[in-house]
Amino acid sequence: MKNEFREEKKINKNIPFLVIIILIAVITGLAFDISRADSDNFYKETQRFDQVFLNVHQKYVEEIGSKKLIDNAIDGMLKILDPHSAYFEKKQYEELLIQTEGKFGGLGIQISIRDKVLTVMTPIPGTPAERAGIQSGDQIIKINGISTQGITVEEAVKKLRGEPNTEVTLTIRRRGEPKDLEYKIVRAIIQIKAVPFYGVFRNNIGYIVLKSFSQDAGAEVEKAIKELLKQNIKGLVFDLRYNPGGLLPQAIEIAEKFLARNSLIVYTRGRLVSQNAEYYAKFDPVLPSSMPLVILVNNASASASEIVAGAIQDWDRGIILGDTTFGKGSVQSILQIDDVNHLKLTTAYYYTPSGRCINKPENSIRGKKNKSEDEDQSDEEQQEQEGKKADSSQTAKDTTKYLTKNKRTVYGGGGIIPDTVVKQKIPDLVIRSLFLKDAFFSFANIEYPKLLAKKIKVNENLVIDNAIMKDFYSFLDSTNFKFQSIVQMAFDEFKNQAGLVDTLDTSKTKASNFIDKILQKPQWNKDELEILKSTTTQLQKILENEKKREIAKCEEEIKNYIKQALLSRMLGNDHELVYKEKLNNDEQFKSALNIISDTNTYQRLLLPKTK
Repeated sequence: MKNEFREEKKINKNIPFLVIIILIAVITGLAFDISRADSDNFYKETQRFDQVFLNVHQKYVEEIGSKKLIDNAIDGMLKILDPHSAYFEKKQYEELLIQTEGKFGGLGIQISIRDKVLTVMTPIPGTPAERAGIQSGDQIIKINGISTQGITVEEAVKKLRGEPNTEVTLTIRRRGEPKDLEYKIVRAIIQIKAVPFYGVFRNNIGYIVLKSFSQDAGAEVEKAIKELLKQNIKGLVFDLRYNPGGLLPQAIEIAEKFLARNSLIVYTRGRLVSQNAEYYAKFDPVLPSSMPLVILVNNASASASEIVAGAIQDWDRGIILGDTTFGKGSVQSILQIDDVNHLKLTTAYYYTPSGRCINKPENSIRGKKNKSEDEDQSDEEQQEQEGKKADSSQTAKDTTKYLTKNKRTVYGGGGIIPDTVVKQKIPDLVIRSLFLKDAFFSFANIEYPKLLAKKIKVNENLVIDNAIMKDFYSFLDSTNFKFQSIVQMAFDEFKNQAGLVDTLDTSKTKASNFIDKILQKPQWNKDELEILKSTTTQLQKILENEKKREIAKCEEEIKNYIKQALLSRMLGNDHELVYKEKLNNDEQFKSALNIISDTNTYQRLLLPKTK
């Protein structure tokens, strides 16, 4: 088809009509059988498009390039499809390959914009950046002698990545150094680990976290399981939280590590016969079938993550714990349009072994109103209609009941609903405010050198004592950190609604301004004014004390985050100690450990619920 496309352009450059037909044919995957589109006037509609294109290109008051017109036409075409179909030009396609292949040429640093400056979050262990001495918190002032002022993360990534064995020069500004430092670093292949960490926790329970379904994911998971089995684990927690998915073959390969040979893992159905397929486990499981298994998921677990979780749940191989998953039950194919451009197109839906498609209606066709067939019925009434068929387009709510191997009831159409729902605790407002200001990361960069100077070891035994907390509060004061409690925000909202404050800057209005505006009201007599003044002053003092109490209430949690930040500063985000510190305070993980450790609870959750 690629040669045919080139030949048409060569024969007649002045008539784009044939090119348009072939382009659309390639995009829809029907070039081998154009006649299939006859029923919806395919030729007639492409002629209409061709006429609009010609008239705009030749007669519009200003000249607009053909590429711009076609690019926008493609964008418009894809906007009526699902959110996961996309058109990739060369650079975008290269980024896609990096995500799926899990490797690229670069330095090995995670970067972000902090205080409007390009900043190193952490160097990846074993990479050129780490070997050169790049540190967390380093500010990258220049790349190859060109200032990074105003640069975006995406622009910086393009400059830092490149062919292996090529050199890049970084000008680094580091706290405590009298002048900027210059590093010349040779790029190398950077391997992004699909499994950044695995380990053993209390009661000999193993843990594996999978971050992506890249090309090496299956091999990395198998290696981790085998290493944990050597340590005589009694069960396994497999963490798929925040995993956006990836390659379908890797999802199948990873599910095989847990399911019996010949078990159906997933099947797909699309418009074309070539998209219909069933996938079975080809090998014996790596994790013994008798060993308890808990899969951790949340609302950011999507696609391939949901394939694995769905197969485990339908075969009652393990417990799904956490929060309902994202609900992406579709399969995308990468179609090559020409030498450099590609199309990622949704070509099928996938179904778990029990027959459910977990695709949420909003993840189907854009802009289509999503309804159940019986809009006036309650959810309870709809669920009672067992056996009702889901809308084949997957844009209606699926209320069918599906059964697992053990006859447990599960549902489709809305992601994977966990067997045990454990909501992740949302941090208190003061903690969220500190994260918003990037306080923990910034403080760790200042405090870490001080601890080294005092010969205090930053390891799992580090205690965040009063001296470190005093430094932390001094740091907050130096950054002019402001925190508003819920009561303070309500008070400010009241002032705003009453028209007693400057609406342009209500959050920064001082109590004295509020009092002054009240005192300006002509309807108050002298006694009332005194009461108002006294009451308002007292209220503001109460609110100040409330703010201090809110911070004090969260002090233990603040200490945990300070310790995590210091460990990350020293060891990098993916180090074993960093993961263990985070998991020690993870409610979903602790619930998983408890379930695996309690045989009766584990077995009961795999049985049908009694009426």
